[in-house]
Amino acid sequence: MATRSFGTAPRRRGAWRLAGMAMLLGTTAIVTVPRAEAAGEIIDPSRQDLGYHYYDIPALSADGSIFVGNVYDAFNRIYTGYYQEPGGVTSLPGFGVGTSLIYGMSGDGRWVVGYSQNLAGYNRAFLWDAPNGVPIDLGLLYPAIPNAHMAARDVSGDGTRVVGSYIRPGMTRAWAWIKDATTGEVDNEEMYRLDGLDDANNWAAWTISDDGHYAAGYSDGNATASRAVRWDLSGLEAGSPGARTPLDLGSFTGVEDGWSTARDISADGRIVVGAAADPDGISRAFRWVEGAAGGVGANVQMYDLGTLVPSRSDAESEAKAVSRDGAYIVGWSNAAAEASEEEDDRLAFRWTEETGMESMHDWLERHGVTLADGQVLTEATAVSDNGRVIAGLMSTAEPGSGAFIARVTGDGGGDGGLMDVAEYQRSLFSTTQIASAGEFLTWLPMNGAHHRPLMQQGRLEDGHCMWATGDFGLHGESGTGLGLAEAGGCIDLLGGSVKAGLGVGTSHSWQTLALGGSSRLNGQYVIGEVDWQPDGTPLLLSLTGMLGGWQAEMHRGYSNGAATAYSDGKTSLGSGVIRLRADWLGAAEIGNTTINPWASVAFGRQHIAAFTETGGPFPAHFDAQTLGMAEMRLGVAAVTEFSAQTTLTTSFEVVHRSGDAPAAKGNVIGLFDFSLGGGTRSATWLRAGLELDHQIADNFALSGSVHAATNGRDPSISGSVGLKFTF
Repeated sequence: MATRSFGTAPRRRGAWRLAGMAMLLGTTAIVTVPRAEAAGEIIDPSRQDLGYHYYDIPALSADGSIFVGNVYDAFNRIYTGYYQEPGGVTSLPGFGVGTSLIYGMSGDGRWVVGYSQNLAGYNRAFLWDAPNGVPIDLGLLYPAIPNAHMAARDVSGDGTRVVGSYIRPGMTRAWAWIKDATTGEVDNEEMYRLDGLDDANNWAAWTISDDGHYAAGYSDGNATASRAVRWDLSGLEAGSPGARTPLDLGSFTGVEDGWSTARDISADGRIVVGAAADPDGISRAFRWVEGAAGGVGANVQMYDLGTLVPSRSDAESEAKAVSRDGAYIVGWSNAAAEASEEEDDRLAFRWTEETGMESMHDWLERHGVTLADGQVLTEATAVSDNGRVIAGLMSTAEPGSGAFIARVTGDGGGDGGLMDVAEYQRSLFSTTQIASAGEFLTWLPMNGAHHRPLMQQGRLEDGHCMWATGDFGLHGESGTGLGLAEAGGCIDLLGGSVKAGLGVGTSHSWQTLALGGSSRLNGQYVIGEVDWQPDGTPLLLSLTGMLGGWQAEMHRGYSNGAATAYSDGKTSLGSGVIRLRADWLGAAEIGNTTINPWASVAFGRQHIAAFTETGGPFPAHFDAQTLGMAEMRLGVAAVTEFSAQTTLTTSFEVVHRSGDAPAAKGNVIGLFDFSLGGGTRSATWLRAGLELDHQIADNFALSGSVHAATNGRDPSISGSVGLKFTF
């Protein structure tokens, strides 16, 4: 059994699995709700920056730190597979260049199973010790016939037993793999054939119990319709004659009659759920309980779970997942009063003995969540041990389909939450704007108020000085506004060949995020500079350093059904930069214009403290992070003298900055871990500027500048106004 487990309660295993997702055709992503996104671009497997999105959620580890999600690209094609754990993200190392699909995962998040296409184009079953190694090819059921497909469907809690299917044209077979076994098939002694029903032609094992003693699936054939079956694997290794033989679970029309299929099994193997045909041939969700006597008359161990519209005789339903103890069952059912092809004719359900079958819509509404227009929960695929967390598929107006997680934290109204996983991932990643805004504020005084050395500011190069500066900027790509106010003073040393200055400032950033969210940073900094022009040389060397600290407030918005929910967090950010710059003064003169080329290199570092949000149905904790950066600039300044009091400086520069990309890493409280972004990134851009300096009096000058930059890490447009006094 790949236990559909959510939450943090201890369990032996709990990998939510979506047994019916074989039709998804492609590759899966395992993410600790993403556990990652890829550097500079988003490393999260869902690649929100390219329109990639989660299509479904088949599995979650028992402690809620890892979940399995199928990710589609912007064209609704399967993307790829990742394993997400607290240390980062690992892509699924497949057997070739084709697709890979992950079906199941053990409750501790260690063991992962599925298939990967080899170089010859055939699918091969794998068992992956994800944190520690590469996938193991489990081999073939019939090693002498290589032109066949293998798929691993489920894994026991300790990773020692795997079940699945073998497919080649005209036949499907069930198998079980037992680690270190020696009595299996010739040339593959760990692999065991499981039998089908009499005269069967196709059968497969979909799920295995936690201890590996029972497996369930289906068997059909020439003389029988497809029926749900269960295998007792206890004596398989010892060659027990009954271990390969399936138990026919029957249908609603009889123990050895009708149609049925198994989808999931309880932890002890006593309860199996799936779908079976009633006497009219209509498929209905069932719960089969070993040794029970209260089921339908023709099959007393099988219980009909009904549908969401009892008045419709043609309504169908199917159970997709069961909790470890068998008390909670989820799946889908027709829901319209009359047969319809519309999406809303199929709704996700939650079943208990107390409530019977209830639509997820009604269950959530009882707990204060109303769905948005066009939002339909079409299928539930996983359920927690306590039945309070459910995941599945939904249709929406945009992008059309996706995955959901629903959680109820109490027994009263107003305690529910409905997560659109793809959108929620984007909201988590939006918290990296704290790091980005901190980066912008860190570099703003360096390349704004101090974009040129003190010895080159204004018409008052000589003497001790005082200055006051105000800067503003707008980073167009992120929509981040920036502003600072700074004051400082400088002194001449060593006969005027050295100038040292020290300033203090306050700076702020503001940004509007999706769904009315926002990010705000406010703080102060200190900046110091030492300039040195060796006597008799045109070389001006300057060393500038900045240290700052800011308080950040994040107001993160995300949908909760028809409503918008907000989770709020506060944190602190500290950063520093040191820059070495060299200017060649008067390298060339053209009329009244002097050409001054220059180059600089700078290194920066920022630290963002951990913080925990409050409010909203899905608040999150975000880990601390430290980011390093390096920057190089090559530029030229053309200083044109209009008069003894006025000059105009035209500048052009090429910039390259690289370093750590910000990450959103932590955990959604009570659910899963995530790790979005991170890695490294680099950017190269151009910046041009105009600056007017005017000497108002012998010891008083005014300057104003404006800069524009291409897409990069500088503000798209920025300006500065400054006053300078000498004495």
